[in-house]
Amino acid sequence: MAAAKTPLRFSRDIRPILSQNCFLCHGQDEKRRAGGLRLDERHHALAELESGSHAIVPGKPDESELVARITAEDADMRMPPADSHKTLTKQQIELLTRWIAEGAPYEPHWSFIPLKRPAVPESSDANPIDAFVRAKLKQEGLAPAPRADKRTLIRRLTLDLTGLPPTPAEIAEFLADERPDAYARLVDRLLASPHYGERMAMEWLDAARYADTHGYHIDPQRDMWPWRDWVIKAFNENLPFDKFTVWQLAGDLLPHATVEQKVASGFNRNHPINFEGGAIPEEYHVEYVVDRVVTTATVWMGLTMGCARCHDHKYDPITQKEFFEFYAFFNNIDENGLDGQRGNAKPMMEVPSDEQKHQRKKLNAAIKADEATLAAMDTRLSEAQDDWERTLRDAKEHDTKDAGRVRPSDWHQWGPLGVDTPEIAIAQTFDIASPVKLDAKYRDQDGEHGWAPAPQLIDGKMAEFGGDASAVYLVRTLEADDDATVRVRLGTTDAVEVWLNGERLWQRTKEEVFKPAQHELELPLKKGSNELLVKLVNYGWEWQFQFAFDPTTPVAPPPNVQALLNKDAKSRTADQAVALQAYFRANVLRDEPYQSLARNLADKRAALAKLKSEIPTTMVMHELSPPRKTFRLERGQYSAPKEELTATTPAALPPLPAGAPANRLTLANWLVSRDHPLTSRVTVNRLWQMLFGTGIVKTSEDFGLQGQFPANPDLLDWLAVEFMDSGWDMKHMVRLLVTSDAYQQSAAAKPELITRDPDNQLLAHGARFRMPAEMIRDLALSTSGLLDNRIGGPSVKPYQPGDLWGELAHQKHNYHFSAQLFVQDHGADLYRRTMYTFWKRSVPPPNLNALDAPSREVCTVRRERTNTPLQALVLLNDPTFVEAARKIAERVTLECSSDTSTCIERVFELVVARKPNAHEAEILAGEYQRQLESFKDEPKAAESLLAVGESPRNDKLDAVQQASLTNVSLVILNLDEAVCR
Repeated sequence: MAAAKTPLRFSRDIRPILSQNCFLCHGQDEKRRAGGLRLDERHHALAELESGSHAIVPGKPDESELVARITAEDADMRMPPADSHKTLTKQQIELLTRWIAEGAPYEPHWSFIPLKRPAVPESSDANPIDAFVRAKLKQEGLAPAPRADKRTLIRRLTLDLTGLPPTPAEIAEFLADERPDAYARLVDRLLASPHYGERMAMEWLDAARYADTHGYHIDPQRDMWPWRDWVIKAFNENLPFDKFTVWQLAGDLLPHATVEQKVASGFNRNHPINFEGGAIPEEYHVEYVVDRVVTTATVWMGLTMGCARCHDHKYDPITQKEFFEFYAFFNNIDENGLDGQRGNAKPMMEVPSDEQKHQRKKLNAAIKADEATLAAMDTRLSEAQDDWERTLRDAKEHDTKDAGRVRPSDWHQWGPLGVDTPEIAIAQTFDIASPVKLDAKYRDQDGEHGWAPAPQLIDGKMAEFGGDASAVYLVRTLEADDDATVRVRLGTTDAVEVWLNGERLWQRTKEEVFKPAQHELELPLKKGSNELLVKLVNYGWEWQFQFAFDPTTPVAPPPNVQALLNKDAKSRTADQAVALQAYFRANVLRDEPYQSLARNLADKRAALAKLKSEIPTTMVMHELSPPRKTFRLERGQYSAPKEELTATTPAALPPLPAGAPANRLTLANWLVSRDHPLTSRVTVNRLWQMLFGTGIVKTSEDFGLQGQFPANPDLLDWLAVEFMDSGWDMKHMVRLLVTSDAYQQSAAAKPELITRDPDNQLLAHGARFRMPAEMIRDLALSTSGLLDNRIGGPSVKPYQPGDLWGELAHQKHNYHFSAQLFVQDHGADLYRRTMYTFWKRSVPPPNLNALDAPSREVCTVRRERTNTPLQALVLLNDPTFVEAARKIAERVTLECSSDTSTCIERVFELVVARKPNAHEAEILAGEYQRQLESFKDEPKAAESLLAVGESPRNDKLDAVQQASLTNVSLVILNLDEAVCR
């Protein structure tokens, strides 16, 4: 007698068929629903239809309209309809018919069912994971593979836990360790490595859509690396995942939030940001909030919540109203829809190093002390100014010659005139020459420009200009009674050029931190009228300029200052009083203690400004007060608000705690609460995906109705509960996974097994898959000895082909908007770990992009793995890999002398952690000989190959031999075994 069939399970066997083929028209979306039939809920599916029939009659498939329609011969009657381009297979039709015959039982979607720890199958296995895996294999009629050899295990484990290959010394030590717990000791050593945090952070950066540019339009630079450093630190310190979650979603809302917790909240500031001219701030504010909703839902719940932005979700139990209620948690950030022109967008915070904190404290204290000393001088200085004003009044009353051998005019100003680049502004004369004709006009595409009086420019008082790249000219006359030399001081933030009587006296073409007396000039005046012409070129944003005469030079007040002097002191405005004081102290006051103090104070303020410009900032979350209102947006459009909503969670999930404030902190705690069915499942599934190549749920981004049913649901739930019971201990879970027999299996498998289970979800053999792009590059750098192991810090720019950034740049001159032109780094920065490579969203690192790294424009929790010829071209030609191969060849030659076979064996062992077998060694030796003969014929080609990369070459080694071994090393770096773990 045939064995009875195992009863069908709705979540595993039936719902995927209905979801894929029926729910679009017969699901929860009432506006899209056809024929009044709803199949996602049992009481609706069993209800009487408008025709009087029933789609499903439990136990009676022959009376069920659903069966009649899916088996109909008439194309007009058959479901799914032809225009849906969906077709049920014979097996699917049989399953639906059998399910109805079994009573059409429904059950909640598996991922929404509350978590309970399943019983571990009876087994002698020490690790419960193996009990579940072996039970599943037995059910499928399969057996596990034998344990992998020790070389394979140390390479696999070291790559998985640090992202780097093991060193020859580490391999030798492990091979020699015959203790029973040698493998467990290896696991503990790697978990304690500071590179463990980097490896774990690699996965998180994709999920957080981390990048070094804003993404939209001009795509300029941002600085979020302090957040990245925090992520690495959190993983290394094994911060419990519940805290890891809360800090990133709501660290700023924690009571007495620390700097670290605020930095962590930058997780949801990693989204793209726009400041395009003509864009609408409110539109982009909505896009940012939607991004946070989508990212949070994907990372912690594995839900495609973004599908409910414009209408009710077609498959999952999330309505559009619920989407915007969830949206309300993230809608209260104190941000501008258009921001980021100057780097980070608000809200942001400074993240100074300890040394920068010390220097800032020291400078602030010194400035405060100088300001106090200056304040103590104030009475004396004010009395001196009164005496000066009195002297000038007396001279005027008695019609005596005013106190000055030099009489300056007021300034005249031309511009600022906008230009494409500061380089053009510096080079262009704009038809202005000495002597200046104040009535001359200049015409361009923006209109007519001419000279205008600038009495607002007071000598000794800082003047401010603004705008994009621009040029401005200033001119004045200096009347001298006799030939004389006048000393002047000037300062500006940008480029400057100074002429006297048509002769250029000084030029500077770079930006500097402003201080009043950056440069002192001597003006050799001739008797009579002298023309002083100054050209300023702005590199962008606000800029300052200040000009003053040395107090030792007798200079009469210019007309604009004389006008202030003519006013009674009591009738001067506050601004006028400040301007006159600035003039007197900078141009007239001959008080050396004051002048010395003023110079020192200016130097300290400039040093503080420079220090402040060097202190990194990072974007964080910060709540608005009062809170911003949230509305349901019709079709998701920012301009179509409907009913006002308050923050809450979808009804299909547990409610928020009663009485808790509906804010991000409550939401974060809700996500990691014991009764939440998704967070722990989703997180352990991604850990499994990282270590086994494919998640227990293959669709790690989708735990909803369209996602894949778990390959081993009881194992997933056991791991999820274990995660919570461990105190959300990430290292505990990683240790549990990698110490399982399932993880330690040999990856060798017969073709029929691979055909049956291509994703190896049953784990009848060890996992084998291509490494992420970052790890492939890091392996090459590490084995070559080039790798710079510094942890953390700003992103770097290693080799990149061509002018890729410039092709998309808003302005190809990198003067105003950052990250417009690619400027390669040099030295150790070329060899940093790949996770620190500068990530420009509009032009992701091309070598990584070819190897399936995402653009980081959106949250990614599962990278695709493809296999294209372009990948081989990258691995064979990218300067990083060629240089790495060159340095590997050099390294092994120095270690192995001139024994070529030993050298090749050593290269092979460095890259794949084992020695080549005889057949492999023969092939590689043959390749070496072919390369040797080729380079002997073309020695210049050998020199050219060995010149790739900036690391120095050991020119004592034979170039032909080294080039030959370099190409053999490239072959080995490109082996399938090399790029897989």
